[in-house]
Amino acid sequence: MEKIIEKIFIVDDEQDICAMLTKFLRSSGYCCDSSTDPARALGILKKDSFDLVISDIKMAGMDGMQLLSQLHEITPQIDIIMMTGHTNTYTYSDIIRAGAADFMGKPFRLAEILAKIERIERERKMQKELRELNIAMAVLLQRAGKDKDNLQADIAANVKESILPYVDKLKNGRFDKEHQEYVAILQKNLLEVFSPFLRNLSLKNTRISSMEAQVANFVKSGKSNKEIASLIGISLNTVMTHRYRLRSKLGLNQKKVNLRSYLNSIE
Repeated sequence: MEKIIEKIFIVDDEQDICAMLTKFLRSSGYCCDSSTDPARALGILKKDSFDLVISDIKMAGMDGMQLLSQLHEITPQIDIIMMTGHTNTYTYSDIIRAGAADFMGKPFRLAEILAKIERIERERKMQKELRELNIAMAVLLQRAGKDKDNLQADIAANVKESILPYVDKLKNGRFDKEHQEYVAILQKNLLEVFSPFLRNLSLKNTRISSMEAQVANFVKSGKSNKEIASLIGISLNTVMTHRYRLRSKLGLNQKKVNLRSYLNSIE
């Protein structure tokens, strides 16, 4: 397993504890240093970077809780395991709430402290992997956004280059007025393929039906109710009903807002 924790600092006013832990942790593959003076330990930790601190609580001069508080001000990311023989005075929940990564009572077994270090290592590794995953997801989303933009640009280019020229030729053909209107609608709807209007309209209200969206498109282009009825092949009353429902779904019924102006504003 990749080592997330490499350097450990021991703080305990009992020299035997410092010596025992330093020897054991070095034999377990960690770079380890120690101090029996918490004030001196704080000075060392300010100058040098360590991944983990293991500290006693009851010590002369500065106790472990004060050391814990000051260390978090200097290096908020550092993990600290607190230990004490006074388990009747300090509870696990008190120590964890104070900001420690873990807590153990004295006397302890060496295997116990190694298990706690390995647990913290696993959690750090998961946090690192999560950060890397978040970065990878952000990159993928960014690429997807660019791919989407490129796709829209390709569609627009194909419509403009491969389809619209033929529509222009149809417009110059010998059609009656009604069929000329249909050609004009065909041209307009093709241009709408890469327009954000219909997408934005659906985002405003997902309950807008396809017929209402079609009416909205004609209203936006300035067609009268009579023209819309003729072009879609519905009655004038049906057009009026669709307009009313559009205003209702867009929250405009109680407002003095022109429907066409509003639809043009959401382009």
